[in-house]
Amino acid sequence: MTDTSHRLVLPGDGVPLCVDGTVTDGLPDLTNHHPAPAPVIEQRPERYVAYFENTFGEQLVFVHDDGEADATLYAGDVDWEPRRVSDANGLPDVGDMILSREERAFLCACWIATAWRNR
Repeated sequence: MTDTSHRLVLPGDGVPLCVDGTVTDGLPDLTNHHPAPAPVIEQRPERYVAYFENTFGEQLVFVHDDGEADATLYAGDVDWEPRRVSDANGLPDVGDMILSREERAFLCACWIATAWRNR
C-alpha cells in the first residue's frame, strides 16, 4: 500500500493538462506541505477542482460539483478540514475562516469560474 499522507490525491480519469510547457495526461503530483493527511478528492467531468499555494507554502483546494449551490474549500493549514463555500450576494463566504488577500483572490476566481455550475 502506498503512503499518500503527504500527497494531494486526485484519482480519476486523466485530463490533459499543460505543465511547464509539457502536456500531461493528468494532474501534477502535488506534495502536501502540512502534517495532516491530505484529502482524497475524486476527479470527474462534472467536478471543478482548483489548487493554490500561497507564498508561505500553505495549500488550498477548491471543489465544486455541477448542480450544487455550495462548493468546498480544503486548506492544509487547518488540517484539510472541508469548509463549505456559500454565496453571499455574489461573493464566496467561508464563514469564520481567515484568508489572506491572495487566498481570497483565488477563492473569488474559483467562485466566478464555477458560477454557471450551480444552475
